[in-house]
Amino acid sequence: MTALHSPHDRFFKAVFGRTEVAAEFLQRFLPVAASAALDWKTLRAARDSFLDVDLALHPADLLYAVDQCAGGVSFVHVLFEHKSYLEPRISLDLLRYRVRIWEQWLNAGNSGRLPLVLPVVVYHGATRWRISRQFAEEVDAVPGLQAYVPACVYELVDLSQYRDDELQGAVVLHTALLTLKYVLRDELRQRLPGILALLRDLAQSSSGLDYVRTLLRYLAQAASVDRLTGDELRQAVTQTFIDGGQLMLTIAEEWEQQAREKWIRQGIEQGIEQGIERGIERGIEQGIEQGIEQGIGQGQARLLRQLLNCRFGALPPWVETRLADAEPARLETWARRVLDAASLEAVFDERG
Repeated sequence: MTALHSPHDRFFKAVFGRTEVAAEFLQRFLPVAASAALDWKTLRAARDSFLDVDLALHPADLLYAVDQCAGGVSFVHVLFEHKSYLEPRISLDLLRYRVRIWEQWLNAGNSGRLPLVLPVVVYHGATRWRISRQFAEEVDAVPGLQAYVPACVYELVDLSQYRDDELQGAVVLHTALLTLKYVLRDELRQRLPGILALLRDLAQSSSGLDYVRTLLRYLAQAASVDRLTGDELRQAVTQTFIDGGQLMLTIAEEWEQQAREKWIRQGIEQGIEQGIERGIERGIEQGIEQGIEQGIGQGQARLLRQLLNCRFGALPPWVETRLADAEPARLETWARRVLDAASLEAVFDERG
């Protein structure tokens, strides 16, 4: 799984894909000795991912190269974990990733001693991280043989264990960390005005406004309606930014356009496939036209189901029935309501 289906993954990569943000984050949150050994001004992105398809269990991983203060180059592999459950074998995954990075390094024609790979796990789940950071603890402890078991320690940044005043940094890093900490918590609506207030000055520049849109888009897609409704987000944005109303309208339009493009893409792909099959008996041209029409409708229903799941969680049977029987025009009407609706019932309200 290499696609960034989760809004958490997309936001993480959008923020920490900026090397200046990643450098500041790592310098602040790694142990002092590790941080002091690396020249953070030299941090640069390595290949987007060194992972094979079979190892890509965590799509939000970033790999950086950084010069050592004493000479030489190291790699920093940052893995983002957002699942509500904890990954019990993450130490084994990280060991696989390190081996893969070294293999790629050797395949690139390098020689000599292997470069150091520093694994860092960033976690913002709802429960505290309780998994050991020692790979050796995952292996049988056999007296006299422990010397043959690699420790393979990784660094952990569990955002839930930091006070707000400890999550400091330049405004992009500061607001990103606070948002990641609270997006899965009930305190989100209380903390949101303070987070947005930090962005007022940043929103005055075009580059800063791009980040503000990224953060707001993340909140709109990732926050449960129980923690933050579309109306509450719009109100907070409108009260914070001079052009807050237009900002939210732009985000809604972008989301709707992305959904429409995905529907069309899925519909054409599925429609061509179905159309060709039917075309064998009824004519290729007629079959493709009918297949595209049906495929678009099915693609719309699938994507709307994903959007509803993102906003409201598991869907009751009556919603599935409505989606199965709906025409494409009706599906599009419902999709437009997803961002603003306070409940599932409001999305499907026939009076609207």
